[in-house]
Amino acid sequence: MKKRREFSNFGFSTILLTFSMICIVTFSALAFVTANSDYKLSKRVADNNSSYYRACEKVWDEISQIDAILASAYDGSPDKAAYYEAIKTALSDSDTAINKNLAENESNGKVTGLTYTITCTVSDTQTLTVKLDINYPVHRQDAFYKIKQWKLNTDTAFEENDTLNLIGGN
Repeated sequence: MKKRREFSNFGFSTILLTFSMICIVTFSALAFVTANSDYKLSKRVADNNSSYYRACEKVWDEISQIDAILASAYDGSPDKAAYYEAIKTALSDSDTAINKNLAENESNGKVTGLTYTITCTVSDTQTLTVKLDINYPVHRQDAFYKIKQWKLNTDTAFEENDTLNLIGGN
């Protein structure tokens, strides 16, 4: 009779255990790298949102000052022409850190309205531009202005890089 040799399963179980440990370590490393990149992206998005809302707050502060200027100009002006002249004088005297531009809307040589543009820096590459159409209200409770544009502008141009360095160097 042949003598039966006992087969030891140590080799297969060791290989299986080693493979399992390598898989666990690899997936752990991938999970860590993914979580870290997600954190960095979330932080960058949160910083951009904070910058945008700080710029919005500055613009709204400027608009509230403009609203007060428009109300006092309306109360102190007997007619439309005097109202627009008072606004031009008052808005050119106001001084803030926000870039502003006042333009006249004319029809048949008469000033029919004013457009006030506010530009506020959000980041190195973004600016917030708000355009207000300043009206002469018929009644005191009517709106003094209408927001014509509220736009976030990106100042950088997209440059497509379609080169691929296959060999080291430049």
